[in-house]
Amino acid sequence: MTIYRLDELFPDELQGRLDTAPVLVLPFGTVEWHSSHLPLGLDGIVAQAIGERIADPLDAVLLPVSYYGAGGVPYPYTLKLPASIVEPLLITVFEQFGAMGFPVIVAFTGHFGIEQTLVLKRASLTVMERSPVTILPLTEYDLVTDFYKGDHAAVGETSIMLALRPDLVRLDSVASDQPLDGVLGADPRGRASAEYGERIMAAIASRGAEVANRLLRASPLDRAKYVDALSMAVRVLDKTFQQRQRQPKQAVPSVTTPAYLAYCDAMARGDYSAAKAHAERKLLNLAE
Repeated sequence: MTIYRLDELFPDELQGRLDTAPVLVLPFGTVEWHSSHLPLGLDGIVAQAIGERIADPLDAVLLPVSYYGAGGVPYPYTLKLPASIVEPLLITVFEQFGAMGFPVIVAFTGHFGIEQTLVLKRASLTVMERSPVTILPLTEYDLVTDFYKGDHAAVGETSIMLALRPDLVRLDSVASDQPLDGVLGADPRGRASAEYGERIMAAIASRGAEVANRLLRASPLDRAKYVDALSMAVRVLDKTFQQRQRQPKQAVPSVTTPAYLAYCDAMARGDYSAAKAHAERKLLNLAE
């Protein structure tokens, strides 16, 4: 594995990357409660590892992980930065790396609550609408909805950590007859496995590299369709987020309804017209 880490490159080496493989991978995490059995920095640990796996087949440049994300769970030891701070920062970062010479940026977030997901995708859209850079904003589940739909400290995230850092998984930290506080999804005890975690990461990496390559070669028309489809998804996320500000979370449909999952699948396949149609259906009825 050859990873071109931006913080370790000399100017002539960076120019060589820009001349031959002009893709930048930006991993994002946060500091957040992941129940008693997982570390607070899980999102960043996962983002850095998957970022490496996306960058490798592309010969892309990889930036060190950032631990500053928007929003977070209502539990202790959680860094919850407001979108009003994070979004302008992302816009500026994307624009400056685009101006540096990267035509494609993969922005992968291991922290994918509704606020961070919205901020990341909306910042990407803002930059693409006013500059030639193309940005692929990815959550952990965007490209693998056929077998993983995302969770929080449940089977998926625990499995990924078992594959990456089994020394940082403490499934015996709470008695088996007691719940793991803060888990969103199925209880990982007896269900999580390193094999499943490896499957998730391998699929994200291979599919992420494939989509990034496609965007690097995209015609102006295909790029316009891609931006249009992403714009519709941002409207869906914004509507969902706004409703959650006014109503209890349980009263608002999940982001990952069938229509949104179909949107994700179509985006991964490069069928941007179908993706836009699925997002439009979701926008009309968030429960779809």
